[in-house]
Formats: sequence, structure tokens, C-alpha cells
Amino acid sequence: MMLSYFRLAVWTVFWLVAWPVTLPFKKPGQHNCLTWALRQIDKNDGYLVIRWCRSSAISWLRWPHFLYLEAKHHEHLHHFVPKTDEHTKKLIPDPWFTGYIKDGDPKEDKDEN
Repeated sequence: MMLSYFRLAVWTVFWLVAWPVTLPFKKPGQHNCLTWALRQIDKNDGYLVIRWCRSSAISWLRWPHFLYLEAKHHEHLHHFVPKTDEHTKKLIPDPWFTGYIKDGDPKEDKDEN
């Protein structure tokens, strides 16, 4: 558990440095799971859910994944994922991508986190 908090702190520091560097390369219409989830929370009442990404090229180097949970019923989970699976083969995934909204969380995957 403590290692998870440490990893999250490391990624927070990483993105605080990397965000201003990657922002000029963002194309219109591209987002990432964090910007999309924060935009949803700004538009609607809801919660930010943080968990580790399930697709990673190296098992010990896991990226945080941000999801949006609706406040009304606490059961409608939405997340923003890339349209292609190219990110699963990369050590460092693209910070900005064109994606789609995926609803729900498959029952078999809930036990992994």
C-alpha cells in the first residue's frame, strides 16, 4: 500500500515537470484520461478515481489512470482511453491522444485493483 502512494507521488512530480513541456505538442481534440476526467468533474458533479493502468510494457512501471465516477448513483464509471492499442507496447505512452469514452468497469477486472 505504501509503495502505491510512493509511486503516485513520483508520477505527480513527473507530470508537474512534464506537463508544460508536452502541452505545446497537444493537437486540437486530443486529451488524456486526467484532462478528460477533470473536465467531466467541472461540468457535472462527480468524483476523480485514480488507479493503476492495466496496460503497461513493464509490469513494475505502471502509469496512473484517471476515471470519472458520477456523483448521483456512485455506480456509473467512465474513462477516456486511446482508440488504438499502440500505448500497450510503449514504455512511455503518449501524453495526448485521440480516444473514446468507455463506460463501466468489467466485473472480472475489478478484482485486480
